[in-house]
Amino acid sequence: MATITYIPEKTQSKTAMGKVMKYCARKDKTAFEHDGRKLQLISGKDCVAETAFKEFMATKKQYGKESGMFFYQYVQSFSPDEKITPQTAHEIGCKFAEYFKGYEVLIATHTDREHLHTHFIINSVSHETEKKLQMARGSIHKLRQFSDE
Repeated sequence: MATITYIPEKTQSKTAMGKVMKYCARKDKTAFEHDGRKLQLISGKDCVAETAFKEFMATKKQYGKESGMFFYQYVQSFSPDEKITPQTAHEIGCKFAEYFKGYEVLIATHTDREHLHTHFIINSVSHETEKKLQMARGSIHKLRQFSDE
């Protein structure tokens, strides 16, 4: 069973968000070989993974919310003892990202460690409602329950 961890980012800015997204989407971390082809385990929910940063910023600009909290980062990790393929871990991550309805999410599954884990970078501004995402301290329990389901 996967565990969910919140990664607090002290610096909340356009630059910081870009650096985190770039790190999470690194090809050496998201590499996956399938049928002899090298693929990347990177997806976007309500955005295109390759242009997620621009899309996040366009949403913020559209609603005049280019300050304060820029993004949230969560990680869904699987134990090395779990017999799960990188592709399955990524599919589970894509389903988990549905928790953030109305928000753009960059989803990147890392395969470079003995434990598979997926990073979720969530835009703090909804592209549907223009509201900022508010994650209370107790939210991690709801996220873990959703992940388990």
